[in-house]
Amino acid sequence: MSRKPVRRKYSVLFGCGRLLALGACVLVASSAWTQVSVEATPPATSAGPLTFREAVELALQHSGIMGIANMNQWRSMKAYQEARNHYIPQLTVGSGLGYSYGFPLTLEGSAPSVVNFTSTQSFFNLSLKQFIKAAKIQWKAESFDVDDEKNAVILDVALSYEQLDSLTSKIVALHQAHEAAEKGVYISQQRLKEGVGTQLDVTKSQLIEARIRLRAAEAEGQQDVLREHLAKLVGLTPAEISVVPGSVPELPLISQEDDYSARAVANSPSVHFAEQKAVAADANAKGEHRALLPFADLASQYAYLAKFNNYDLYFLRYSANNLAAGLNVKFPFLNSVQKAHAQQADADAIIAHKQADLTKNQVSEDALKLQRSIRQLEAARDVAKLDWQVSQGELAAIGPRMQTGAATLRDEQNAELDAEDKHAAYLDAEFELAKAELQLLRITGELENWAIPTP
Repeated sequence: MSRKPVRRKYSVLFGCGRLLALGACVLVASSAWTQVSVEATPPATSAGPLTFREAVELALQHSGIMGIANMNQWRSMKAYQEARNHYIPQLTVGSGLGYSYGFPLTLEGSAPSVVNFTSTQSFFNLSLKQFIKAAKIQWKAESFDVDDEKNAVILDVALSYEQLDSLTSKIVALHQAHEAAEKGVYISQQRLKEGVGTQLDVTKSQLIEARIRLRAAEAEGQQDVLREHLAKLVGLTPAEISVVPGSVPELPLISQEDDYSARAVANSPSVHFAEQKAVAADANAKGEHRALLPFADLASQYAYLAKFNNYDLYFLRYSANNLAAGLNVKFPFLNSVQKAHAQQADADAIIAHKQADLTKNQVSEDALKLQRSIRQLEAARDVAKLDWQVSQGELAAIGPRMQTGAATLRDEQNAELDAEDKHAAYLDAEFELAKAELQLLRITGELENWAIPTP
């Protein structure tokens, strides 16, 4: 009788132990599964408006243009390594097993052998030095092309972001103007019913409403296209694109007294790229001419020869192990093909220098055009702003005049409509000015520092 409770106790303890062990296994499995699922699940991107700097950084990561430019630079680096590695021994291991009857003949220029090793490397080659120099200059020049393409991506993002921000404000103004135009149409129709107005007044009001509706539709269409374009640039969906007003850095003041043409020529990545390509073409042309000079290579060969190829029957001193090493010196005596090729390289170098000069002239001219156009766009912006302010003043003056009976509700509606229309024109003038300033920053090589300032 005394053992039964003990057995129950042990059985209960054993059952609890199994439950605890099972629970521990479940916890471990669940924690492991949670860890695996957390590690396997990619981190969710934070939803919300996209700041300008975030848009630029995402575009530089997802840009296909940047990928192509970086791959061209990597390819140029491999071309430089290819030329430089001629000074490193090139080892080849092979075998020329074959059946021999009679005198051991060669197989594709090599004697039949069980195994053979060959090694070749350049020892003295003046033309190769120039080719290596040209490849290295070309490799370094590709960094300027990468910078130029980076500026192109930043400019694309900046213009899209700035215009999308401007269109957002413009659409709001146009919608307000459209509401005022609809009120005008309603007022004209009511005046016609009361016999005060005419059908021509109604038609004029409808024409104003249709024009504003057209401008609003155009602005909304541009907004959708820009949102789609910016989404492709940054690697997001159009629904995730929402600009943050005020996140675009303030543009620097453009002085008409500064020499932006000289600054552009001195800092433009496209100019540096063209200049370096011309230097590389010079080095390549020198290498083609020096290919007519003597050069020397180090070469060696080891072969293990077998008796079944009859070497011991036809050679007095047969040896299974054979080695040959030495300096292979060549003196080009008459090579009209290489001479013509060198002259082609001279022509390529002249073309590269001419292209560099054309690039300099084009960059200098574009910088001057943008600098002078900024002065005109600033004046146009000021005119549009003053025009908007005047329309706002006229709208504010309508209220007292309506109280005295000197103005009607239709006059107030027309003044409000004119103010909203002038506001949209001012926003367009602001964007055109910002566009010219951004293009000038790109030409002068200052766009990246403006978009992503260094701390």
